[in-house]
Amino acid sequence: MRVIPVAMATQHADSATRHVSIQEEPDEAVLCFKRDGGFGCDEYLVDYMGKLTPYHQIGQIVRKIHEELDLIPGVDVFVTPRMVSSFKEEPFRQLMTMLAMTEGIHYCVQHFKEQGIVEVVQAATGIAKELKECKKRCESTLALVGRHLKMSTKGMELRIIPLFGGVTEHLSIQKIVPAFIKNAKIKDYVRIFIGKSEAALLYGHLASVLSCKLAIASCYKVGTLSDVDVYPILGGGALPFRGHITLENADNFLEEYRGVRTYTVQSGLRYDHGPDKTSALIQKMKEAVSKEPLEFDAHQLREMERMIFIFAKNYLVEMSEIAEKVSMIADYIPSQRDRLLNVEEVAYFRELRNVESILGLCPDKEVKKSILEFAHATFRRPPRWVRVVASAYTYGLPPEFIGAGSALNEIERVMGEGRVETFLKDIYPSFRADIKFASRFLDRDPEHNVLLTPKLADSVKMLESFVEFSEPDNEYLLLSRVAASYIENVLTGKASAAKKLALMINESKISEYLNGTSRENISQLILDLGRMRKSLA
Repeated sequence: MRVIPVAMATQHADSATRHVSIQEEPDEAVLCFKRDGGFGCDEYLVDYMGKLTPYHQIGQIVRKIHEELDLIPGVDVFVTPRMVSSFKEEPFRQLMTMLAMTEGIHYCVQHFKEQGIVEVVQAATGIAKELKECKKRCESTLALVGRHLKMSTKGMELRIIPLFGGVTEHLSIQKIVPAFIKNAKIKDYVRIFIGKSEAALLYGHLASVLSCKLAIASCYKVGTLSDVDVYPILGGGALPFRGHITLENADNFLEEYRGVRTYTVQSGLRYDHGPDKTSALIQKMKEAVSKEPLEFDAHQLREMERMIFIFAKNYLVEMSEIAEKVSMIADYIPSQRDRLLNVEEVAYFRELRNVESILGLCPDKEVKKSILEFAHATFRRPPRWVRVVASAYTYGLPPEFIGAGSALNEIERVMGEGRVETFLKDIYPSFRADIKFASRFLDRDPEHNVLLTPKLADSVKMLESFVEFSEPDNEYLLLSRVAASYIENVLTGKASAAKKLALMINESKISEYLNGTSRENISQLILDLGRMRKSLA
């Protein structure tokens, strides 16, 4: 039985502190694995899903691990690729990822007599058959290349890690995963990747929190019924909207997501929080993975599922009012990784946006009607979650607030008095910490915050009646207002000439923006705001 990694370093573009080029990523992998002077992760995700990742990168990484760290991939540490979801639409990108894995395996066999690369993450299509076919393609590609290279592949197996990134997918794990286990003839273990970011983008922070918690519990139910070990991976970032995976919030998220065996350690955590905090957090993760997993009874499941759809509805209603403005701002968010494809071109994200899939799970006809109406109005062409989260924070409206107050108010009204207290006390007590963090970056002045419509302002006021806010960070709000004003002027054509901009943040701190062009100045403002909250997105 192989070791199951705890800390998976990823190539997400959520750091405000550092842009990482594709040429730097092999060295980044070494730094992530390094114990002294590095981050101390035990797994590195090589991402081919929409990124401009070279197909030789896996081979480069396994060589560097060997030469610089004297570690054996697949034994001491793990290199795990993530591939595109659709073979039908993107067959050559999927096949080239498989060839990239084979290059890494060939190196490992030559030098260590080990397979080295043993797993690959594939975005789940919702169909167990596609996961089985992906496994067959991986292994047949490996066998074909092995014959040409005179490399024995006898006994080798490439295992699929299904990625469930949407609310519907989270709620369907007990249907899809048993079929996958049966079809793929899995007898020992399976790892399941539960992504929070896209679910939060499409249906809001709180809907995604609850669906992730239910997904974790479902993994263990599936394991018991199928007589295999199921190890959940939680994909999340540093900001609350994306999981609140930070050292400061460790006690909260490690309790909320009990049962997770592997946590992603994304760029925003590694570079914006730094190696000392990241290493300390990884140690806490390793101590926490032995905790008893989440488990919910039938009544709790019904309550939580009903809440998910109320949260989703209110998020969509409020997001629909600002979606156009957010999309315009999103174009100015700097890219911190080299991307290949627009989100519209990636089949996986189109599948996530298939709102009809969630409607079949919603028991309330009125809520279902609202979700259908506002989802189509809001998400015709949504930007990537990085750009949405960074845009909302830049303007002083942390996305954790969108839909939250009005949803809690509706839950109290339609589900009964005391249900919100139950939610805050028993279902998701860490929401208080999420809002304490995010409220420091909330600009409640509608004259400066163009995203704060009357509906959203009312929702924020409702939320404050349920949970306590922190005092605003005045330095952040000052810079946020300058950024918002600058962006507004550029969008309306008022600021096109190059200019030098210097801001006095307080008596001892002056920020200067010297690059000249409006876009460069805006990018610098956005990154500085990200550094202040310790993550771009």
